[in-house]
Amino acid sequence: MSKKVKKRLSKIFGCYLPIILFTAFIIFPFYWFLCTSLKEEGSIMELPIRYLPTPFTLDNYKNMLASMGFDKYFVNSLIVSVVTTVIIMIVSIWGGFAISRYKFRGKKLTFFMLLITQMLPGVVILIPLFTIFNKLGLINNLWSLIITNTTVNLPFCMIMMSGFFSGIPATLEEAAQIDGCSIWKAIFKIVVPSIMPGVVSSSAFAFVNSWNEFVYALNFINDSSKFTLPVGLSMMKGEFTVNYGGLAAGTIVALIPVLLIFCYIQKYLVEGMSAGAVKG
Repeated sequence: MSKKVKKRLSKIFGCYLPIILFTAFIIFPFYWFLCTSLKEEGSIMELPIRYLPTPFTLDNYKNMLASMGFDKYFVNSLIVSVVTTVIIMIVSIWGGFAISRYKFRGKKLTFFMLLITQMLPGVVILIPLFTIFNKLGLINNLWSLIITNTTVNLPFCMIMMSGFFSGIPATLEEAAQIDGCSIWKAIFKIVVPSIMPGVVSSSAFAFVNSWNEFVYALNFINDSSKFTLPVGLSMMKGEFTVNYGGLAAGTIVALIPVLLIFCYIQKYLVEGMSAGAVKG
């Protein structure tokens, strides 16, 4: 066997084949959800297992949209995720800039406390938050989820933004101020566009975490008209039966916004994650 053939075989079995197997391992669950959502209810549990949706049907999607209140869940999740992301980015840009640029007493302690919050499980603050929201009359209100998601995700986004700001020379906004810009204009017209990959990656982190959040939504919202997608999907599982077709269809639809976002911002996301890993 020639060296060229050996090199080609080693490349196939050492590189290409593991990548193909790993990719198939990751993609198969998504394919199985899609396949299940396109099957008739009676054929989902049939043996032997069918790896293709035969007979093909869209009834699960029709029933999900017509009778399960899925459109309300979708809108509720969208409202919570978008508002949370906007609030987080506004605060994290200011906070990240302050941590990066200014020296103040307790700066290291502030940064350390932001890191500590990421080590605590979210369920630790569940009961205190429930008590607070109950006294404020925010139970069964989407604002309880917005406030909670903002509180949970803001520290990490602020840490990320401070790293991105640290990668930009302070002389950039100083030059803008010399030319007549205020500090506010210098930040949002000069510095922020320069770290757009970081803004996009932080926004994606906040949006996806808010979109997928389940525990707080399950405990703070009891009115079915205000359920978010994760809670709404969990309600398809009854005490004795599970609507597998509707659950699979709802999961596929819930994945669509996240997939579209990542397809659109993947370039910025990769740049932002890599930059945030080495800056600051």
